[in-house]
Amino acid sequence: MRQEFAPLNSAETRYTAQNVALFALVLGIALGQFFLAPLLMPVGIGEAIAVVLLCMLATPLHWGLLHESIHGNLFPNGVANRWGGRLLGILLCLSWDVMRFGHLLHHSNNRHEFDRPEAIRPGSTRTRSMLPYFAKLLGGHALVSAVSSAGLTLPSRVVERLVPKIEPMRTAALRAFLNPQRQARIRGDAALIGVAVVAALLFWGARWPVFVTCIAARFLMLSLLDNAPHYATALNSGTYARNTRLPPWACILVTGHNFHGVHHGATGLRWQELRAAFRTSGVAYEGSWTAMILRQFRGPVYLD
Repeated sequence: MRQEFAPLNSAETRYTAQNVALFALVLGIALGQFFLAPLLMPVGIGEAIAVVLLCMLATPLHWGLLHESIHGNLFPNGVANRWGGRLLGILLCLSWDVMRFGHLLHHSNNRHEFDRPEAIRPGSTRTRSMLPYFAKLLGGHALVSAVSSAGLTLPSRVVERLVPKIEPMRTAALRAFLNPQRQARIRGDAALIGVAVVAALLFWGARWPVFVTCIAARFLMLSLLDNAPHYATALNSGTYARNTRLPPWACILVTGHNFHGVHHGATGLRWQELRAAFRTSGVAYEGSWTAMILRQFRGPVYLD
């Protein structure tokens, strides 16, 4: 099944202004998580819970803006777009180049062997698939992405051994990650992530578990969102993904990711253009965004 959507005319200046405002918002929350909260927050379980929940709830917007940068739509200037995306990635403990590679590979190889975590593999059972599936769903996917970002800083000969022997991912990964300029950026991101995390732990002091819990909460949210629009869809679904219902104000908080099917059909559209494209597409909603997230807790499934 394939969904096609024609690009729409856009008010680039207005979209850029919106992105700048949202970028400043998530940047402020992330800097608060790393450095400001331990300086300003009084000691107390209530305040700690509030900080963790704020970071978790801001994660869809944070990732959404990072996603816009991956597609070149965060800022009109290419250099600003890349640096903005890299900063967003660093504050999620992820390398922009690594996430960009994985996301674009997802678009070109939707539902490939490495892109269907809920599928029960041939010869396995639902019971045996439960533990690895829920480990990925409940934070493991983002953790693997973070570890991969660190692993790709190793010497090229080590990277060659670490890249899975799954095609076409292996060929594309080696071409991407053995590129000297990209290696330098990934290593730079990893160094900045390390410095930021160590500095944050020093700022938090004895309350460091709050900061670590913020990271864990963000990883949980990232992992819950990753495969939700594709959960239990057919292996031969091509560019298909679900479009789900959300109030307009909530669409802003997830940067239109409830229109994931529209996005897969026209990856060049900005997030602000997805709702209008959906209305003209003739495609129907497939339930609510919340139900789409919760559906994943049905666990691993057999797929055709």
